[in-house]
Amino acid sequence: MVHSWIRQRWSQLLANTRWNSPWNSPWNSPSVRGLRSSLLLLPLLLCACHLVQPSQQEEYRYSGGAFQFRFTILHRMVGSDGILWRMDPTNCPFDLHKAEQVIESALARWNVPGACSFRRAQQGETATLTIGWRGKNHGRSCVSFGISAEMLAHIAAAPESGDDTPWSIHLNTNLDWTLGKPTSKPTSEPTPAARGLRAIRRIEPQLEKVIVHEAGHILGLGHVPLKSSVMHPVHPEARATPGDLDLDGIHSLYGSAAAAASDDLEICCVDPQGKAHRAAPTIRGVAPAGRVRVHLFDIDDDGKDEMLLLGVGRPTDGSGLLVLDFGSGAVLERTTGPFPGLLGGNLPLAVGCVSNGDRVLAQQPNRPQGGYHAVVFLGQTRQLRALSAGEKWFPLVGGGGDEDGDGELDQEIVGVVEEGLADLDGDGIDELVRRGPADPQP
Repeated sequence: MVHSWIRQRWSQLLANTRWNSPWNSPWNSPSVRGLRSSLLLLPLLLCACHLVQPSQQEEYRYSGGAFQFRFTILHRMVGSDGILWRMDPTNCPFDLHKAEQVIESALARWNVPGACSFRRAQQGETATLTIGWRGKNHGRSCVSFGISAEMLAHIAAAPESGDDTPWSIHLNTNLDWTLGKPTSKPTSEPTPAARGLRAIRRIEPQLEKVIVHEAGHILGLGHVPLKSSVMHPVHPEARATPGDLDLDGIHSLYGSAAAAASDDLEICCVDPQGKAHRAAPTIRGVAPAGRVRVHLFDIDDDGKDEMLLLGVGRPTDGSGLLVLDFGSGAVLERTTGPFPGLLGGNLPLAVGCVSNGDRVLAQQPNRPQGGYHAVVFLGQTRQLRALSAGEKWFPLVGGGGDEDGDGELDQEIVGVVEEGLADLDGDGIDELVRRGPADPQP
């Protein structure tokens, strides 16, 4: 309790620094011994922040369409720089040499120095990725193309894939593939987005474009509804070559030497002299000032703080609440969401919990009838549900709470302050999260 109280006091002290920074939730902090070390560091850290006179936090009055997140993350791949691939010739509808050339050209579009690359496995080398054509039902454990006649391809991992490589790209043999541009026009509307790349009925999918998309999944990128991305889930509407949106996702996962921009979030460690150093890949292009709020706390009770990005403005496809999870070394590993329209970035956010420990995210609209709205984040399934009528919840940070379940807040929601310190990897040492670009050191 002493530790929790001190961290809450630190939040108040730093809420008006040049970062407008929040502290993460206190219940997953290091031991009291670690706290004492942090207390010794606090004066140095405050000096390094170039404190200014207290000022009110930035107000979020933007009223346009909410910010559409540039990428989502499925996983972080180990060994992304040097992925060895091979083509399974079984059921290949093309000349094998031509097919391999097209696949090689497609994969080369993801070659980003120092981050990720693909290379064809030579004889005697152990491949990481198998690319091949499969029928509707091509394995008991693998996803069946039979569930949808319009699914072009999917990625799969061993052993479910049935291949002897860790990863696979399976292409649907039941479609009329082409090496180049389609020779027929689509005849119906696109199908809804699913985990595999979707098509329009009777389209002739382009091998190179599909491989580019599926290779993005292999590298860890999920679908986004932006037509300027190769990760758009509908084949004709996706880009054929990775663009800035896609590369922001790659650099957020695997790093980049470029300086942080104003829409980026730096993850830093702080040395004993109070100087911040980049500790993990910068999260690129996701937090424009005044458009996205950045909250830090443990939303799933796993001992690690998550980063919650909450867009400001009218809900749009690909906007809303996006949860970022980090692994060892505070590197980005996956995202959950976005969930559009359930919470508004214009309002302060409070965090609490229901009886089983699932976190409650609550806001207090400015309306005559009073009350509040809240959702529950299900830690195990990582989904959201509405708070049930009469359901009790207890405040953790930012005010709020409804401990008698009467539908009225026990205290005003003051909100979680933004950015600041958080233990993203659960090692007991806080990282510093701040918006770029960093001010030059004196």
